[in-house]
Amino acid sequence: MFHHHKELAYTARVDKPNPIFARMLQQAIGGPEGEMRVMNPYLFQARGARGPKKYRDMFLHTGTEEIGHIEMLATAVAMNLDGLPPRRSTTSSRTRSCRRAWVASSRGIS
Repeated sequence: MFHHHKELAYTARVDKPNPIFARMLQQAIGGPEGEMRVMNPYLFQARGARGPKKYRDMFLHTGTEEIGHIEMLATAVAMNLDGLPPRRSTTSSRTRSCRRAWVASSRGIS
């Protein structure tokens, strides 16, 4: 069980929104070496630990700490996107036309 405090452990401040930096921060959350990749094994190992309770608690504490890192990074991402206009999809025109063709063919439209 987790207990959530609404205050972040560290205060983040953004002077000017920066969507490029927000994208880099997103990589720190879910990229190949990101916090999500680190958090999941700790929480999984904690649930499977059969030895002394202190080891299970160590895994849980470490996994929970990683959840805090994710929350802090996600807040910084949101702050770097505040006030920016919504962005159009980055889906390529070829992908969109293939998608339209698939939808039309599934409806029997040529």
